[in-house]
Amino acid sequence: MTEQLIDNEKLVLDIIRDYLNKSRILDPETIVPFIQSRLKESSLYLTYYAIELILKSLLKQKLIVKASKLTHDDILKNEKRRNIFEFILEHPGTHFNKIVTILNLSGHVVVWHLNMLLKFSFVKKEVIDDHDVYSIPDVNIKTVELSYYISKKKSQTIINYLKQNDIGITKTKLSSALQMHINTVNKYLKILEDNEIVSTERHSNKSLYFLNDNIPKEIRVLLTE
Repeated sequence: MTEQLIDNEKLVLDIIRDYLNKSRILDPETIVPFIQSRLKESSLYLTYYAIELILKSLLKQKLIVKASKLTHDDILKNEKRRNIFEFILEHPGTHFNKIVTILNLSGHVVVWHLNMLLKFSFVKKEVIDDHDVYSIPDVNIKTVELSYYISKKKSQTIINYLKQNDIGITKTKLSSALQMHINTVNKYLKILEDNEIVSTERHSNKSLYFLNDNIPKEIRVLLTE
């Protein structure tokens, strides 16, 4: 992209902002004549095709979105939407109900603001265990999945039990102590073991599970949230 095109993008984006400030929604097809008329006032001429290319670039960068009254710079000006974004930023892998509960917002308000954050690529959505979970785009899927599973009540229950009982325990006894189905215990122990949160030792032909003393720093941060 040339420097001139960047300058033209900025100019066109300013015109679009002015257009949207008049309570209009963005329609890339009908906005071009408005942009052309405004450019004439600044003694700058761009062809219809050049304006279309700039619009496509702005749309691709998610600086503008079709059928919206907002631009990228407007998104975090709304306090509730900013709070939702910051919560997701701090808690990658969070799910809808947690946002509603922790931020004390109604479901339809959260749906509206999440949709806006998704449209402008402030957040991304993944599906884990048939649940929609949210994170910011530059967080990798492994971190999202780990954060999601660690935040689950069953994971927390297992972790807390192992903290308080550091002599080691078998899967069967852990299942009995926590009144948790053995398949569920298996699932979460595997996740915790794969991520070096839990380790195993063999004693008398039995596998005993312990909370790892050397949990990686990036994971330890997630455990203390």
